[in-house]
Amino acid sequence: MKTHILFDFDGTLVDSAPAILNCFERVLQAHGLDACRSIDASLIGPPLRQTLETLSGQSDPAVLDALGASFKDIYDTEACLHTPAYAACQDVLEQLRAQGFTLAIATNKRLLPTRRIIAALGWEALFAEVFASDSQPQRYTDKSGMIAALLHDFEIAPEAALYVGDTEADGRAAAANDVAFWPVAWGYGRFSEQEQPLQTMQELLERLVSA
Repeated sequence: MKTHILFDFDGTLVDSAPAILNCFERVLQAHGLDACRSIDASLIGPPLRQTLETLSGQSDPAVLDALGASFKDIYDTEACLHTPAYAACQDVLEQLRAQGFTLAIATNKRLLPTRRIIAALGWEALFAEVFASDSQPQRYTDKSGMIAALLHDFEIAPEAALYVGDTEADGRAAAANDVAFWPVAWGYGRFSEQEQPLQTMQELLERLVSA
């Protein structure tokens, strides 16, 4: 029986792409750099520094530090606040809580903007914990380690947890911890019909109730 529902954030609960992609464009322009690849939703998901390196073609740590600082200044102060939730998210999250499920977030997003978005949406009371890419860098360096730390801290048996995400990388991170993974169809990843991605947030609730 599932008792803990763990969620990815970007592309799963919120549509963060427009604000993030706009910030990438503004950062490159501010530093006089051209994008090495198209700026599209496929960039969403990996940690910020990794994405900036891929997008800019720069590997100099000092340059990447400067790009990262510019991104954080723009995104954390204003852009992140223009991040909408996907349809029915709040209603379903509230129903899950009401039915006794414990909810948590495990995201490659940084903690500050994640918490600012959660606060802007009025979701602070819905999640028992938020684990982000920079929450505890001494304990984990990727999402697999993040999920492992979350399971450890809450003393959750892997079979009692479910991870909901929008990319194959989310699925691999869940599998590395023997946690069931349910993909969503509306995020930034792509899943086949055989993988039975959730078509709506309401379907998540229905599957859990009928399981």
